[in-house]
Amino acid sequence: MISHTRATLETLAQGAVDFHCHGIGRFDFTEISELQLQEIDDVLAKRGHRCILTLYLPKRHFEDFLNMMEIFAEAKQAGRFPHIGGIALEGPMLASHGGTPGASVWTPDRRQWKDIASCGSKGLVYVILSPDAEIQRGPTIEWITETLLDGSVLPAPGHFLKTDPVRSANRLQSLFDRVESWGKCPTVTDHLFNDMPSRIKYAWRTPAERVNRATDLAALDFDSWDISTLEEQLGPVLAVMIKAARRGTAKVCQNFDGEHVDLSIAKRAVDLVGAENMLMMTDSIESRRLGGQNLQMHKGSTLLYQGEGIVAAGSQSVRRQIRNMLSIGLSAEQVTTITKLTAENLLLTREYFVAIGKDRSESAACCA
Repeated sequence: MISHTRATLETLAQGAVDFHCHGIGRFDFTEISELQLQEIDDVLAKRGHRCILTLYLPKRHFEDFLNMMEIFAEAKQAGRFPHIGGIALEGPMLASHGGTPGASVWTPDRRQWKDIASCGSKGLVYVILSPDAEIQRGPTIEWITETLLDGSVLPAPGHFLKTDPVRSANRLQSLFDRVESWGKCPTVTDHLFNDMPSRIKYAWRTPAERVNRATDLAALDFDSWDISTLEEQLGPVLAVMIKAARRGTAKVCQNFDGEHVDLSIAKRAVDLVGAENMLMMTDSIESRRLGGQNLQMHKGSTLLYQGEGIVAAGSQSVRRQIRNMLSIGLSAEQVTTITKLTAENLLLTREYFVAIGKDRSESAACCA
């Protein structure tokens, strides 16, 4: 039985896509100028899976980022880095910092947003941003969303404020409306439940909290959760996000480490959203360093904390997350869909439209 489980785990892990990861090997993805993409790809090759490298973007590294995207595009064109499925950004425009390094939270101007959008043709897959960010000056969230989509960069909503859930839900719906009007492929989201207003407790991270976990879970009455009553049960932001996923407008990222979101709730989320609308993310940093700061791990937990006691990231591997998924009763088919098929289809669809855009640009240039 153990041998069979290990064999199943290894089979499922081969080719899996981690859609959101902040550090591979010795690298801290805030230090953009220090990244060695070939070394990162070599590590991923040994593990047999692919990854979207999710970078933080301190303002001082903006030009380094643009240069890195040029290098990445040229290398991919030459057939290198087959295990790096693309690049993503977490921020810089975030309403709620969460565990994001402070230097990586700032508001780009129009020129900088256009520069970011231009990286869609070079391998930038998505940018996590807050649709409810309170922008004092500069471009609106609508303009930013449309500019990113024009470059085939997916606007990934996350890091919401928790002060006005109805306003946040309305801003989120506005973003999804623009994705639907764009019509080329779904967008993605940051991890479901985390860093967004919720009417339920979805994680029990300390020994003291875990004492009441079983009672708290029973009170949630999972059987009563229904797509038509999600706003009352989970809150307006989660309701908008889950309904968008069900419509095919978005693919939601879900962390299956059991600590960002309890595995029982993650399992119910799969039931509600559908495996075909979900992506696996580890949110992991293997070096346990972020923004030059050493991260701490508390006893009995795999989460990584900043000095202020804020959760910065996870540490569980792709294989560990797949094992967790099997432990809550997800079928091998569901696991394969969440960890491979949904991600591969989304990446291929986006790349198709990027290629069409390039062909049109080259054709226009030739005719000019």
